[in-house]
Amino acid sequence: MKRDVELNFDDYRVVIPRKRDLKRLYVEITNRCNLNCRMCFRNFWNCDLGEMSLEQFRVIIDELSEFPELETIYLGGIGEPTVHPDFLQIIRLVKESGYRLEFGTNGTLLSTLEKELVGYGVDRVVVSIDAPQPDIYMNIRGTEFSNVVENVMALQKAKVARGKSLPEVALEAVVMKSNIHVLHKLLPLAYKLGINQLLFTNLMPFDTSLSSEIVYNGSVDCTELVDGLSTDIGKYKVRLDFPRFDLQTERICRFMETKSAVIRWDGEVAPCYRFLHSYTEYIFGRVKKVLAHSFGNVFERGLQNIWTDADYITFRYMIKNSLYPSCTDCSLRDVCDFAKDTDYDCWGTHPSCGDCLWARGLIQCP
Repeated sequence: MKRDVELNFDDYRVVIPRKRDLKRLYVEITNRCNLNCRMCFRNFWNCDLGEMSLEQFRVIIDELSEFPELETIYLGGIGEPTVHPDFLQIIRLVKESGYRLEFGTNGTLLSTLEKELVGYGVDRVVVSIDAPQPDIYMNIRGTEFSNVVENVMALQKAKVARGKSLPEVALEAVVMKSNIHVLHKLLPLAYKLGINQLLFTNLMPFDTSLSSEIVYNGSVDCTELVDGLSTDIGKYKVRLDFPRFDLQTERICRFMETKSAVIRWDGEVAPCYRFLHSYTEYIFGRVKKVLAHSFGNVFERGLQNIWTDADYITFRYMIKNSLYPSCTDCSLRDVCDFAKDTDYDCWGTHPSCGDCLWARGLIQCP
């Protein structure tokens, strides 16, 4: 392996060892989806659609033995992983390789996969259910609420039939003005479905109409939701994971903290979900262009070479230690050219995380 990476600051030097210390890997095996959710990235981009072939995925798996600390592979990105034509072969390959396997899903196809998910030993499934009320759910997801509920129950019954406790099932919900008044009803739904975790995340708006749906700009008092749900968890025995509901100074990137990376369906390696594709964000109503950023293609350079590349190591160090500007609460954010996109920031960081709402804890990923 190449020598350590050295960063020189004004009056000190930082030496960073090149380690193959990747612990969590997200793989977007496809960016296709069978739904058209109204708040999804896919409605606001101009990206090609495609999926990673089984042979390409096998190439990735074969190289992962070079990462001794790798524990978890999460199948997810912008698409719906269960629509991949080789989804079952992919999950079997992951489990046969000895890794913890998790994936996120809209739940519409679970009833066709439940026996294999249990039989192969999938560890965790995160199902998106943004409202326990059929009409609101339909307005958000564009599909029948009852079908998804029945599919989750079919998975739970398959576990009982085989005497298995896995996969664990978690529920993820996007908090918006249009559904916040019914989210407290997710607790009894989760209890009914045998779900042990409720993961809430705020909305990342991609156009002006969605921007009016955010609740973390002070327009909605979210304490009633948090307090009400927290009071009832003892009754329903469900673990709650809340985002923040107001802008705070502290910035923590979960992708850096958990030593994670994301591989796009075409092999490009991004540092996080935010830089996986190009699209437009609305940061408290201010337009920002997010530019997809890759540190290399895994099929051309190999994941080991990309992870230990000096540029990628430097980026991870700078973000983990918050050595980048805070554009979101900067007094110049409305007139600064650096705040218009994620290419560079005024400190020279590339790509720029200065406006990242994930780092602020407002938006959460599984």
